Amino acid sequence: MTQADDASQRAWPDFDPLEHVVSERRIERIDRILANRIASITAVFEDIYDPHNVAACMRTCEGYGLQDVHMVTQKHGYTTPSTITKSADQWLTAHQWENTKACVEALKADGFGIWVADLQAEATLDELPLEGKIALVVGNEAEGISAQMRELADKRYMLPMQGMVQSFNLSVALAISLQQIVPGKRAQLAGGDLSRDRQWQLRQRWLEYGVRHAKDVRQAYCDDPQP
Repeated sequence: MTQADDASQRAWPDFDPLEHVVSERRIERIDRILANRIASITAVFEDIYDPHNVAACMRTCEGYGLQDVHMVTQKHGYTTPSTITKSADQWLTAHQWENTKACVEALKADGFGIWVADLQAEATLDELPLEGKIALVVGNEAEGISAQMRELADKRYMLPMQGMVQSFNLSVALAISLQQIVPGKRAQLAGGDLSRDRQWQLRQRWLEYGVRHAKDVRQAYCDDPQP
């Protein structure tokens, strides 16, 4: 049993009345996913033009078990089409920033290293030590990462290309990058690394999805807390 599996079986700090109306199978799945969620790897989307690309990147992050994504909207604001995310956005915590500097400063203050893919870099991801918290930056479709982001980066890496084209599309590049670092990070953690308090907060939110009038259900239990 991994640490994450063990965590998913420990008692929560309180009872959520929605457990009366959500299936046991769904509750078990939510608990298992939360126990394996990773907060020490995040993705930064820097001024991506096309909201469909943002949505595809968010779906990739959710599929790999990340919890947080950071969106720099200095030049471009966007929404995330649910038809592309397949509702992945509702399971993620998205942080929006007005500029690159503010985003990077906040991440570094939280202990993250800024990792950027760069055609001029010499090292590949598997050659970089998998240490500490990692923020993978996805640049925009036209220019890639900004000069400011490149200057602020802690590590640069290349994605080897074997064809005539010089780059992958954004979500593919992100998926390749995550595939090279997430398994190693999971092995280090023996599962996930969300704090128990944060798991509980997310669990309350996630239980609401698919429950009509969730607020009323909780209030009814408070008024008459009978099983």
